Amino acid sequence: MIGIRADANEVVATGHIMRCMTIAGQLKKMDEEVIFFLADDYGISMLEERNLAYVVMHTDWEKPTEELPILCREIEKRNIHTMLFDSYRITKEYFNNLRTKLSDRIRLAYIDDLFEDIYPVDVLINYNAYHARFPYEKFYMDAYHSDKEYYPVKTKLCLGPAYVPLREEFGKDSVENGCDNSVLLSCGGGDSLQSMYGILEKAMRDDRFLNVEFHVIVGRYHQKKELLEKIAEEHKNIVLHQDVRNIAEIMEENRIAVSAAGTMLYELCAMERPTVFFITADNQRYDSDFFAKDERMLFAGDIRADREACINHVLDGMHELFGNYEKCALMKEKLRRVTDGNGAERIAEALLEEI
Repeated sequence: MIGIRADANEVVATGHIMRCMTIAGQLKKMDEEVIFFLADDYGISMLEERNLAYVVMHTDWEKPTEELPILCREIEKRNIHTMLFDSYRITKEYFNNLRTKLSDRIRLAYIDDLFEDIYPVDVLINYNAYHARFPYEKFYMDAYHSDKEYYPVKTKLCLGPAYVPLREEFGKDSVENGCDNSVLLSCGGGDSLQSMYGILEKAMRDDRFLNVEFHVIVGRYHQKKELLEKIAEEHKNIVLHQDVRNIAEIMEENRIAVSAAGTMLYELCAMERPTVFFITADNQRYDSDFFAKDERMLFAGDIRADREACINHVLDGMHELFGNYEKCALMKEKLRRVTDGNGAERIAEALLEEI
Protein backbone atom coordinates (compact mmCIF):
# COMPACT_ATOMS: atom_id res chain seq x y z
CA MET A 1 0.00 0.00 0.00
CA ILE A 2 1.10 3.56 -0.77
CA GLY A 3 0.09 6.48 1.46
CA ILE A 4 -0.38 10.08 0.37
CA ARG A 5 -0.31 13.01 2.80
CA ALA A 6 -2.06 16.10 1.42
CA ASP A 7 -4.70 18.68 2.32
CA ALA A 8 -7.18 20.96 0.61
CA ASN A 9 -9.00 23.80 2.33
CA GLU A 10 -9.70 27.54 2.15
CA VAL A 11 -5.96 28.27 2.42
CA VAL A 12 -4.30 25.31 0.71
CA ALA A 13 -5.09 25.34 -3.01
CA THR A 14 -7.09 22.35 -4.23
CA GLY A 15 -4.47 21.82 -6.92
CA HIS A 16 -2.26 20.08 -4.36
CA ILE A 17 -4.69 17.30 -3.53
CA MET A 18 -5.88 17.12 -7.14
CA ARG A 19 -2.41 16.39 -8.48
CA CYS A 20 -2.00 13.75 -5.79
CA MET A 21 -5.32 12.19 -6.83
CA THR A 22 -4.04 12.01 -10.40
CA ILE A 23 -0.93 10.16 -9.21
CA ALA A 24 -3.12 7.90 -7.07
CA GLY A 25 -5.25 7.04 -10.09
CA GLN A 26 -2.15 5.97 -12.00
CA LEU A 27 -0.95 3.87 -9.04
CA LYS A 28 -4.30 2.09 -8.88
CA LYS A 29 -3.94 1.25 -12.58
CA MET A 30 -0.70 -0.47 -11.57
CA ASP A 31 -2.65 -2.57 -9.03
CA GLU A 32 -1.35 -0.62 -6.03
CA GLU A 33 -3.59 0.18 -3.07
CA VAL A 34 -3.56 3.88 -2.15
CA ILE A 35 -4.79 5.69 0.94
CA PHE A 36 -4.81 9.43 1.69
CA PHE A 37 -4.09 11.02 5.07
CA LEU A 38 -5.84 14.33 5.78
CA ALA A 39 -5.50 16.69 8.72
CA ASP A 40 -9.23 17.51 8.73
CA ASP A 41 -12.51 16.95 6.91
CA TYR A 42 -11.66 19.33 4.06
CA GLY A 43 -10.90 17.32 0.97
CA ILE A 44 -13.07 14.32 1.85
CA SER A 45 -15.67 14.99 -0.82
CA MET A 46 -12.98 15.26 -3.51
CA LEU A 47 -11.56 11.86 -2.55
CA GLU A 48 -14.96 10.20 -2.31
CA GLU A 49 -15.81 11.38 -5.82
CA ARG A 50 -12.79 9.43 -7.10
CA ASN A 51 -13.48 6.45 -4.83
CA LEU A 52 -10.16 6.95 -3.02
CA ALA A 53 -9.63 5.70 0.54
CA TYR A 54 -8.67 8.16 3.27
CA VAL A 55 -7.97 8.61 6.98
CA VAL A 56 -8.76 11.89 8.77
CA MET A 57 -6.21 12.46 11.56
CA HIS A 58 -8.08 15.40 13.19
CA THR A 59 -4.88 17.44 13.51
CA ASP A 60 -3.76 20.96 12.64
CA TRP A 61 -2.48 21.03 9.04
CA GLU A 62 -0.23 23.95 9.95
CA LYS A 63 1.55 21.91 12.68
CA PRO A 64 2.55 18.65 10.96
CA THR A 65 4.98 17.47 13.65
CA GLU A 66 2.03 16.99 16.01
CA GLU A 67 0.50 14.45 13.64
CA LEU A 68 3.53 12.13 13.56
CA PRO A 69 2.40 9.69 16.30
CA ILE A 70 -0.96 9.19 14.56
CA LEU A 71 0.56 8.91 11.09
CA CYS A 72 3.22 6.43 12.23
CA ARG A 73 0.60 4.16 13.81
CA GLU A 74 -1.44 4.20 10.61
CA ILE A 75 1.62 3.47 8.45
CA GLU A 76 2.57 0.46 10.56
CA LYS A 77 -0.99 -0.82 10.89
CA ARG A 78 -1.56 -0.69 7.13
CA ASN A 79 1.89 -1.95 6.14
CA ILE A 80 2.53 1.10 3.95
CA HIS A 81 5.82 0.84 2.06
CA THR A 82 5.90 4.32 0.44
CA MET A 83 4.58 7.74 1.50
CA LEU A 84 4.13 10.71 -0.83
CA PHE A 85 3.90 14.14 0.81
CA ASP A 86 2.49 17.35 -0.67
CA SER A 87 2.64 20.16 1.88
CA TYR A 88 4.67 23.33 2.29
CA ARG A 89 4.63 22.82 6.06
CA ILE A 90 6.73 19.63 5.94
CA THR A 91 10.39 20.02 7.00
CA LYS A 92 13.48 17.82 6.79
CA GLU A 93 13.21 17.32 10.57
CA TYR A 94 9.71 15.95 10.00
CA PHE A 95 11.05 13.36 7.56
CA ASN A 96 13.89 12.33 9.88
CA ASN A 97 11.50 12.02 12.82
CA LEU A 98 9.27 9.84 10.67
CA ARG A 99 12.17 7.51 9.80
CA THR A 100 13.24 7.36 13.44
CA LYS A 101 9.78 6.46 14.71
CA LEU A 102 9.23 3.68 12.16
CA SER A 103 11.10 0.49 12.81
CA ASP A 104 10.78 -0.84 9.26
CA ARG A 105 12.23 0.72 6.11
CA ILE A 106 9.88 3.13 4.36
CA ARG A 107 10.33 5.07 1.12
CA LEU A 108 9.56 8.77 1.33
CA ALA A 109 8.64 11.03 -1.59
CA TYR A 110 8.04 14.77 -1.61
CA ILE A 111 6.60 17.24 -4.12
CA ASP A 112 8.79 20.33 -3.82
CA ASP A 113 7.89 23.51 -5.73
CA LEU A 114 10.13 25.96 -3.89
CA PHE A 115 13.65 24.56 -3.28
CA GLU A 116 13.75 26.07 0.21
CA ASP A 117 15.67 23.14 1.74
CA ILE A 118 17.23 19.75 1.00
CA TYR A 119 14.97 16.92 2.14
CA PRO A 120 16.10 13.41 3.18
CA VAL A 121 13.69 11.60 0.86
CA ASP A 122 13.96 8.77 -1.65
CA VAL A 123 12.09 10.62 -4.40
CA LEU A 124 11.94 14.38 -4.93
CA ILE A 125 9.50 15.79 -7.50
CA ASN A 126 9.47 19.26 -9.04
CA TYR A 127 7.67 19.11 -12.37
CA ASN A 128 7.82 22.85 -12.98
CA ALA A 129 9.85 24.11 -15.91
CA TYR A 130 11.57 26.62 -13.61
CA HIS A 131 13.27 23.80 -11.67
CA ALA A 132 16.34 24.43 -13.85
CA ARG A 133 17.09 27.67 -12.02
CA PHE A 134 17.87 25.65 -8.87
CA PRO A 135 20.96 23.39 -8.43
CA TYR A 136 19.01 20.29 -7.38
CA GLU A 137 21.55 17.72 -8.60
CA LYS A 138 24.55 19.34 -6.90
CA PHE A 139 22.85 20.04 -3.57
CA TYR A 140 21.28 16.60 -3.21
CA MET A 141 24.46 14.80 -4.20
CA ASP A 142 26.55 16.92 -1.81
CA ALA A 143 24.09 16.29 1.03
CA TYR A 144 24.17 12.53 0.48
CA HIS A 145 27.97 12.34 0.43
CA SER A 146 28.56 14.75 3.30
CA ASP A 147 26.09 13.43 5.88
CA LYS A 148 24.73 9.95 5.22
CA GLU A 149 23.38 9.71 8.75
CA TYR A 150 21.11 12.69 8.18
CA TYR A 151 20.59 11.98 4.45
CA PRO A 152 20.56 8.16 4.45
CA VAL A 153 19.34 7.71 0.87
CA LYS A 154 20.45 8.86 -2.56
CA THR A 155 17.47 10.88 -3.75
CA LYS A 156 15.93 10.15 -7.14
CA LEU A 157 15.15 13.52 -8.72
CA CYS A 158 12.05 13.75 -10.93
CA LEU A 159 12.44 17.18 -12.48
CA GLY A 160 10.74 19.10 -15.27
CA PRO A 161 7.51 19.07 -17.28
CA ALA A 162 7.98 15.40 -18.20
CA TYR A 163 6.62 14.76 -14.68
CA VAL A 164 3.59 17.08 -14.79
CA PRO A 165 0.76 14.92 -13.34
CA LEU A 166 -2.01 15.77 -15.80
CA ARG A 167 -5.33 13.97 -15.57
CA GLU A 168 -6.41 11.62 -18.35
CA GLU A 169 -8.93 14.14 -19.62
CA PHE A 170 -6.02 16.24 -20.91
CA GLY A 171 -4.57 13.45 -23.03
CA LYS A 172 -6.63 14.17 -26.16
CA ASP A 173 -5.12 13.59 -29.59
CA SER A 174 -6.92 16.56 -31.12
CA VAL A 175 -8.05 19.85 -29.63
CA GLU A 176 -10.86 22.03 -30.96
CA ASN A 177 -10.45 25.80 -31.31
CA GLY A 178 -13.39 26.76 -29.06
CA CYS A 179 -15.95 29.51 -29.53
CA ASP A 180 -14.54 32.70 -31.05
CA ASN A 181 -15.90 35.03 -28.39
CA SER A 182 -15.55 33.01 -25.18
CA VAL A 183 -12.95 32.97 -22.42
CA LEU A 184 -12.33 30.59 -19.51
CA LEU A 185 -11.60 32.26 -16.16
CA SER A 186 -10.08 30.26 -13.28
CA CYS A 187 -8.25 30.98 -10.03
CA GLY A 188 -7.96 27.73 -8.08
CA GLY A 189 -10.18 26.36 -5.37
CA GLY A 190 -10.37 29.30 -2.97
CA ASP A 191 -9.53 32.56 -4.78
CA SER A 192 -9.04 34.28 -1.42
CA LEU A 193 -8.06 37.51 -3.20
CA GLN A 194 -11.34 37.61 -5.16
CA SER A 195 -9.31 37.91 -8.34
CA MET A 196 -12.03 36.62 -10.64
CA TYR A 197 -14.64 39.00 -9.27
CA GLY A 198 -12.25 41.92 -9.75
CA ILE A 199 -11.57 40.93 -13.36
CA LEU A 200 -15.26 40.41 -14.14
CA GLU A 201 -16.38 43.60 -12.44
CA LYS A 202 -14.02 45.70 -14.55
CA ALA A 203 -14.62 43.71 -17.76
CA MET A 204 -18.36 44.35 -17.48
CA ARG A 205 -17.65 48.10 -17.67
CA ASP A 206 -15.35 47.75 -20.67
CA ASP A 207 -16.95 48.07 -24.11
CA ARG A 208 -14.29 45.78 -25.61
CA PHE A 209 -15.98 42.80 -23.97
CA LEU A 210 -19.67 43.47 -24.67
CA ASN A 211 -19.91 40.41 -26.91
CA VAL A 212 -17.55 38.15 -24.96
CA GLU A 213 -18.89 35.22 -22.93
CA PHE A 214 -17.04 34.53 -19.68
CA HIS A 215 -17.01 30.93 -18.39
CA VAL A 216 -15.99 31.06 -14.74
CA ILE A 217 -14.73 28.04 -12.79
CA VAL A 218 -15.97 28.48 -9.22
CA GLY A 219 -13.67 26.51 -6.93
CA ARG A 220 -14.99 24.17 -4.27
CA TYR A 221 -13.66 26.34 -1.44
CA HIS A 222 -14.37 29.76 -2.94
CA GLN A 223 -14.97 32.00 0.05
CA LYS A 224 -17.38 34.52 -1.53
CA LYS A 225 -19.37 32.69 -4.17
CA GLU A 226 -22.23 35.10 -3.62
CA LEU A 227 -20.24 37.89 -5.29
CA LEU A 228 -19.81 35.79 -8.43
CA GLU A 229 -23.43 34.68 -8.35
CA LYS A 230 -24.62 38.28 -8.05
CA ILE A 231 -22.55 39.59 -10.98
CA ALA A 232 -23.59 36.58 -13.08
CA GLU A 233 -27.25 37.40 -12.39
CA GLU A 234 -26.68 40.97 -13.54
CA HIS A 235 -24.77 40.05 -16.72
CA LYS A 236 -26.00 37.25 -18.98
CA ASN A 237 -22.60 36.85 -20.62
CA ILE A 238 -21.14 35.43 -17.39
CA VAL A 239 -21.61 31.69 -16.95
CA LEU A 240 -20.60 30.05 -13.66
CA HIS A 241 -19.41 26.45 -13.55
CA GLN A 242 -19.51 24.81 -10.12
CA ASP A 243 -18.70 21.25 -9.06
CA VAL A 244 -16.76 20.77 -12.31
CA ARG A 245 -15.97 17.12 -13.05
CA ASN A 246 -14.19 17.51 -16.41
CA ILE A 247 -12.56 20.90 -16.79
CA ALA A 248 -10.93 19.86 -20.08
CA GLU A 249 -14.35 19.92 -21.74
CA ILE A 250 -14.91 23.50 -20.60
CA MET A 251 -11.44 24.50 -21.75
CA GLU A 252 -12.19 23.05 -25.15
CA GLU A 253 -15.32 25.20 -25.47
CA ASN A 254 -13.37 28.44 -24.94
CA ARG A 255 -10.88 29.96 -27.35
CA ILE A 256 -8.68 31.65 -24.75
CA ALA A 257 -8.17 31.49 -20.99
CA VAL A 258 -7.31 33.65 -17.99
CA SER A 259 -5.81 31.79 -15.05
CA ALA A 260 -3.79 32.12 -11.89
CA ALA A 261 -0.40 30.44 -12.20
CA GLY A 262 0.12 26.84 -11.09
CA THR A 263 -0.62 23.39 -12.51
CA MET A 264 -3.60 24.82 -14.39
CA LEU A 265 -1.13 26.44 -16.81
CA TYR A 266 0.20 23.02 -17.82
CA GLU A 267 -3.35 21.81 -18.35
CA LEU A 268 -3.98 24.78 -20.60
CA CYS A 269 -0.79 23.86 -22.49
CA ALA A 270 -2.16 20.36 -23.07
CA MET A 271 -5.39 21.91 -24.41
CA GLU A 272 -3.44 24.47 -26.47
CA ARG A 273 -5.33 27.43 -25.07
CA PRO A 274 -3.75 30.89 -25.52
CA THR A 275 -3.67 32.24 -21.98
CA VAL A 276 -3.26 35.35 -19.87
CA PHE A 277 -1.95 34.43 -16.42
CA PHE A 278 -1.19 36.19 -13.15
CA ILE A 279 0.36 35.41 -9.78
CA THR A 280 -1.58 35.02 -6.51
CA ALA A 281 0.93 33.19 -4.25
CA ASP A 282 4.67 32.95 -3.56
CA ASN A 283 4.99 29.43 -4.94
CA GLN A 284 3.86 30.75 -8.34
CA ARG A 285 6.50 33.45 -8.60
CA TYR A 286 8.79 31.51 -10.92
CA ASP A 287 6.06 30.48 -13.38
CA SER A 288 6.40 33.80 -15.16
CA ASP A 289 10.01 32.99 -16.09
CA PHE A 290 8.97 30.04 -18.21
CA PHE A 291 5.44 30.72 -19.42
CA ALA A 292 6.04 34.37 -20.31
CA LYS A 293 9.27 33.55 -22.17
CA ASP A 294 8.89 33.92 -25.92
CA GLU A 295 5.20 34.72 -25.25
CA ARG A 296 4.10 31.15 -24.60
CA MET A 297 1.50 32.97 -22.52
CA LEU A 298 0.86 36.60 -21.61
CA PHE A 299 1.90 37.55 -18.07
CA ALA A 300 -0.31 40.12 -16.30
CA GLY A 301 1.71 40.46 -13.09
CA ASP A 302 1.23 39.76 -9.38
CA ILE A 303 -2.27 40.72 -8.30
CA ARG A 304 -1.11 41.04 -4.68
CA ALA A 305 1.47 43.70 -5.56
CA ASP A 306 -0.73 45.96 -7.71
CA ARG A 307 -4.30 44.77 -8.10
CA GLU A 308 -5.42 47.56 -10.43
CA ALA A 309 -2.47 47.20 -12.79
CA CYS A 310 -2.74 43.41 -12.88
CA ILE A 311 -6.44 43.47 -13.75
CA ASN A 312 -5.80 46.07 -16.45
CA HIS A 313 -3.09 43.82 -17.94
CA VAL A 314 -5.49 40.88 -17.88
CA LEU A 315 -8.11 42.84 -19.82
CA ASP A 316 -5.57 44.16 -22.32
CA GLY A 317 -4.20 40.65 -22.79
CA MET A 318 -7.63 39.19 -23.45
CA HIS A 319 -8.37 41.91 -25.99
CA GLU A 320 -5.05 41.25 -27.73
CA LEU A 321 -5.67 37.50 -27.99
CA PHE A 322 -9.22 37.89 -29.25
CA GLY A 323 -8.03 40.25 -31.97
CA ASN A 324 -4.91 38.42 -33.17
CA TYR A 325 -5.45 34.95 -34.65
CA GLU A 326 -1.88 34.78 -35.96
CA LYS A 327 -0.45 35.40 -32.48
CA CYS A 328 -2.75 32.75 -31.01
CA ALA A 329 -1.67 30.21 -33.62
CA LEU A 330 1.99 30.78 -32.71
CA MET A 331 1.20 30.45 -29.00
CA LYS A 332 -0.67 27.18 -29.55
CA GLU A 333 2.35 25.72 -31.31
CA LYS A 334 4.61 26.64 -28.36
CA LEU A 335 2.12 25.29 -25.81
CA ARG A 336 1.89 21.98 -27.65
CA ARG A 337 5.56 21.29 -26.97
CA VAL A 338 5.52 21.85 -23.19
CA THR A 339 4.33 18.43 -21.91
CA ASP A 340 3.29 15.06 -23.32
CA GLY A 341 0.72 14.28 -20.58
CA ASN A 342 2.48 11.18 -19.19
CA GLY A 343 3.87 12.75 -16.02
CA ALA A 344 1.64 10.89 -13.55
CA GLU A 345 2.76 7.55 -14.97
CA ARG A 346 6.43 8.53 -14.60
CA ILE A 347 5.89 9.63 -10.99
CA ALA A 348 4.06 6.38 -10.18
CA GLU A 349 6.94 4.35 -11.64
CA ALA A 350 9.45 6.33 -9.53
CA LEU A 351 7.41 5.65 -6.37
CA LEU A 352 7.42 1.93 -7.10
CA GLU A 353 11.12 1.55 -7.86
CA GLU A 354 13.06 -0.95 -5.75
CA ILE A 355 9.86 -2.41 -4.26
